[in-house]
Parts: sequence; C-alpha cells; structure tokens
Amino acid sequence: MDLYKTFLIIVASIFLAPIILKRFNIPGITAIMLAGILIGPYGLGVVNIDQSLETFSTFGAIFLMFLAGMEVDNEILFKGFKNSLFISLFSATICGIGGYYIGSFLGLNYLGALLYGVMFASNSVGIVYALLKELGIVKSKFGTVLLGAVVLSEILGMILLATLSKVSLNHLEGSLVFILQVLLYILGLLLLIPFITRRIFKKLEKLPFRKIHFVLLIIFVSILIGEYVGVHPMICAFITGVAVSEALTKEEHDLLLNSNLNAIGYSFFIPIFFLTLGMKTNIKMLSNLDNVGILVSTVGGLILLKTLSGYLSFRLIGYDKLRSLYGGLLTIPQVSAPLVVASVGRDLGVLPHNFFITVIMTILITSIIAPIAIKYLIDRYPLSPEDQ
Repeated sequence: MDLYKTFLIIVASIFLAPIILKRFNIPGITAIMLAGILIGPYGLGVVNIDQSLETFSTFGAIFLMFLAGMEVDNEILFKGFKNSLFISLFSATICGIGGYYIGSFLGLNYLGALLYGVMFASNSVGIVYALLKELGIVKSKFGTVLLGAVVLSEILGMILLATLSKVSLNHLEGSLVFILQVLLYILGLLLLIPFITRRIFKKLEKLPFRKIHFVLLIIFVSILIGEYVGVHPMICAFITGVAVSEALTKEEHDLLLNSNLNAIGYSFFIPIFFLTLGMKTNIKMLSNLDNVGILVSTVGGLILLKTLSGYLSFRLIGYDKLRSLYGGLLTIPQVSAPLVVASVGRDLGVLPHNFFITVIMTILITSIIAPIAIKYLIDRYPLSPEDQ
C-alpha cells in the first residue's frame, strides 16, 4: 500500500505542479523540481528516495539524453559545426578559468579548484534540450547551433572529469590512453550503430514494437560498454541517440520519436528524473552563513561567466543582441556535470561536504533562474521565424 501511496504522490506532483505554477510563468521542468523539494526528505518528507525511485530517475536521465540526441538535426548540426565549436571552446575557456579561480578563492585545493573549473566549463544537454523543446525552437538554426555547442562542451567536460578522477602524478600516461579510448568509443558508436540499425529496422519493418525493443537494447549495450571505458552514461545515451537518428529516414524518425519514444520518456521517466533532483536538494544548508557565502559565490560567478561568455561568443559569430542574450542564459543550467563533480570530488576527498551540498544546490538554482528568465524574455520579445 505504501508503494501505491508513494507513486500516487509522485504522479500527482508531476501532473499538478506544472499546471499550478504555469500562471507564475515558471516552466514545467522547474515546477517539477520545486515539487520535488516540497515532497522530498528535506521538505515535507512525504516521499523518500529509495532504490526503485533512483532506478526510475536513472532511466529518466538516460531517456532524456537519448531523445536529445535523436532530436539533433545532423545536417544542420554539421552545417553549423564551426559556429558550435567556436561557441563551445570560447565559453568553456572563459568559464573554466573563472571557475578555477573561484574555487581557489573559496579555499579548495588544486584538484578541487580544477573540478570547479570543469564544472563551470560544462553545460547540461538535458536541461537545454528540454528548454529548447518547450520553447519550440529546438529545430531552428539558432537552437541547433546552441545545442551543438552545449553537446561539445558537455562531452569535453565529461572527458575532463573522467580524466581528473584517474589523474595522479604517476599515471599521466594512463590518462592519455583513457582519452584515446573515449574518442575511439564515441567514433565506434557513430559508425557502427547506424550500420546495424538500418539492417535491423529493415527486417522489423512490419513489427514496429520490436523496433522499440531494439532501440532500448542498443541504448543499454552502449551504456554498458561506455561504463567499461569510463564514459558517463548520460553521454553514452546522447551519442547513441545521434547515431540511431542518423540511420533513420525522416518518416521512420518521426514515427519512432513522436509516436513511441517521446511518449515513454516524457510521460513518466523523465519527469521522475527532474522530481528526484528536487528531492535531493537540502535547502536547510542555507541556515549556515558560511555555506551561504560559498553558494552565492559559486552560483553568482557561474551565472555571470556563463551569460557573459555565451553572449560574447554568439555576438562574435554574427548573432544579434537578443539571440546572443538567449544563448548566454541558456548555457547557465547545470545538471550532469555538477553531479559528476560532486561524486568525483567526494570520492577523491577534495570536495568537503559543504561544497558537495553547494554543487547540488547549484543544479537547482541555475535550473530555475535560466528557464524563468528565458521564458520571460521569449514571451516579451519573441523571435520571429527568420530570427530563429
């Protein structure tokens, strides 16, 4: 009975929170995370995070990243690759250096400050993709260039994070080998999955539900191989989505995505992922003034660096002020990179508990501020079709 009660509260929260908070111009993603804070162990405590909820949340994160990869228009992405690469490198350099010095200023040691720098340099594909989709500009030229930049930043960030977790003075050679393994893994997925998928889908032409089973199989095989190599599961899922999308015709893509996978992901698993993020946030840490200082410095520095570097990078490649501002704001949200930073920092003993909580709080705060700001601007200053 407790299980049914728990899932009743979860489903009710996922359903009602976006409806109630929509009148305050709060996006659905943010509304679900706020609902998670309210019902979670650090709020009212009506729902606790157990193994089953963690499992559903993990599936949600994987689905979100896979669908983000599926939605990437490869033709437009390749056309805008130079712009995406420039935005990614420009923003990552400014934010990474700034994050390192902020971490050092707050008292972290060399490795801890490096982790902070990587967190600042990284982006969250999942949140940015969900926001672009909610705003209806995910397939626009602007949206594709931005998503491409975010993808490149997150892949680079994840490689750096995974490398830092293995680096020591005596294992530099091993770290270089690891980077090579990651690059070969990504290249292997992009070459093999389209080749296999085309042939399997041809044999399953009259069995559409079997195509779903095959896609799920491919996702988890890719993740298992990626875990062996050391690649984050969310990155594995995203690359798999890009590779599967490359194998499909437009009709197959739309049928598989819109009629099947979106329904599976967005109806249940993905909302649970965002709800669980909220449930893991302990707002009681703000009662300690020292923690408040660390949090304000971290979040304030991140927002300033992300907005400024994003704005400047878009302006430098010819976008107008409004779209450049949108581009800067949309690079603010953080999810996967901070989660990995928190985990790696804790495992290496270079990230004290108050910094660990700060990183988790950063996820929620940045995921609230950017969606509200960008949605307000889009509503007030909408992009015309030719501007998108």
